[in-house]
Amino acid sequence: MADQSLKGTNWGRVNIDDKNLSLSHLTQNVIKFPLKRITNSNIQKNDIVLQLSTDECAENEDMLCEVRFYIPPKEQKAEKKKQESNEEEQDEISYLQQVQNHIVKKAKIGGSSDSILTIHEVPLIVPRGKYTMDFFKKDIRFHGNTYQFTTDYKSITRFFLLPMPDEVNLSLVVGLENPIKQGQTAYNYIVMQFRKDLEAQIEMKYTREQLDNIGWKGIRLEYSGSMFDIVCDILSEITGIKVVSPKNFKCKNGLFCLRCSVVPHSGFLFPLEKSLLYIQKPVIYIKHDDIKEIIFQRITQTTQNKFFDIKIVTKNASHLFSTVDREELDNLSQYFNSKKLQVKKIQEENEGIKNGKDDSEDGSQNGNDHKLTLSQMDSDEDDEDFQAQEDSYNSVQFQQKVQKTRAVKK
Repeated sequence: MADQSLKGTNWGRVNIDDKNLSLSHLTQNVIKFPLKRITNSNIQKNDIVLQLSTDECAENEDMLCEVRFYIPPKEQKAEKKKQESNEEEQDEISYLQQVQNHIVKKAKIGGSSDSILTIHEVPLIVPRGKYTMDFFKKDIRFHGNTYQFTTDYKSITRFFLLPMPDEVNLSLVVGLENPIKQGQTAYNYIVMQFRKDLEAQIEMKYTREQLDNIGWKGIRLEYSGSMFDIVCDILSEITGIKVVSPKNFKCKNGLFCLRCSVVPHSGFLFPLEKSLLYIQKPVIYIKHDDIKEIIFQRITQTTQNKFFDIKIVTKNASHLFSTVDREELDNLSQYFNSKKLQVKKIQEENEGIKNGKDDSEDGSQNGNDHKLTLSQMDSDEDDEDFQAQEDSYNSVQFQQKVQKTRAVKK
């Protein structure tokens, strides 16, 4: 075994065996870690970016979560010349891509013939792209053209099947305890989208006996029907988690969601039986039990104001859902009241003016200090009185100052 380099050298040659990946300089290792820790590998310009699992680390422990190998363009050309005697297919693949393919294969983060079930071309909204899903005994591996990631079955916490407003697609939202990462972005939810009319027929690669041995006794050998039904049935059976769908709440137009915005993105808010769920970016999940207060803002009835905002204050944060259609105000009020959630309505502009007038009238009757309304402050009489007082004050004060100055000089 090579010794560990302590000189601070950060260059060398990548070595990959069946269990470990290492970067060595001369006869010493610069860095070395197990292949099983690699959860994703992708190419960014001249870099190979490796994302590492942190499941085995303690909460406050320092951890290595990403490694980048930079391969200079000159090095790539030199390696290509050395391999000119090989097959023509290899000449078409750059040295950078060859290293990437080798890592993906050895770390088993790409497609694999050892999987129990494979579903091709699954469209994902979050993270965006088309991925192939490989189901294994303990995890699911998603692999696409650029990114690959893995999620453990134990990390899945909830499922939601949501009918979209276009009445053509359905979104399957998968909640994760341990987020997946792509670059600097972490995703706590995976959002798949299926067409309602998409039919499929899927067969397991394992026999009935093999499925029973790994504990998948409820999984059938063959599935046929709508794709979203197949995926929901398989995931629910493996994890033991029920799929939640909207039931009682409906909008004015008969849909199960409200169109709104969470700056700077627009999306859809689904009021569910025990929670609220907003998709698409970002995915926001709010339990009813965590809500402290709900505030309706900008609900003044005017011809120009056709929208209002919903501010939801939870135990740890607050969320603002803006540009909600004002026609949905009554539906939402009934929904929150039925869930025994505290709702506060704020009529901002007109209510403030109205209150100002009432305070003014009460103050004048009681002889107390009164507040001027906007109409009073903008009146011509107020302007004239103020100007007259200002002119008289200036003239008197000026004469007094002149007299005092003359007296001092004498």
